[in-house]
Amino acid sequence: MATENRVLDVSFGAAEDLSNDQYRIVVLDTGKVRRPNAATDHPLGVLQNAPAAGEAAVVRLIGISKIQLGEAVLENEWIKLEYIDAADAGKGLDADVALDLAIGRCLAGGAEDELGEVLLSGAVHQVNAIS
Repeated sequence: MATENRVLDVSFGAAEDLSNDQYRIVVLDTGKVRRPNAATDHPLGVLQNAPAAGEAAVVRLIGISKIQLGEAVLENEWIKLEYIDAADAGKGLDADVALDLAIGRCLAGGAEDELGEVLLSGAVHQVNAIS
């Protein structure tokens, strides 16, 4: 498919070096974006560039985006963020039954470390979570 459709991209400061994190899921923390610190972090969107710490990080919140996959993900599966450790975080995983953490729906799947495509819904619906 290879179609990107920018609907809503927003810039934030990069809280850390994200130069190896393009097309990975990032989270918002005190007004800046960073890699996830846990599998249950609330995803913000998908990083569109590769900024160093302190530079502008462009994050797609709504629309179609490329996404680096952390495992084999199929078309139409819901995607959540991966967290293995600080160096391996933010890739897209099949949300399985954790739909309360899904950031969007896979439009073009692939194998681990390949680029897929995700339709970002613009909201993560936390079931039974305190806001």
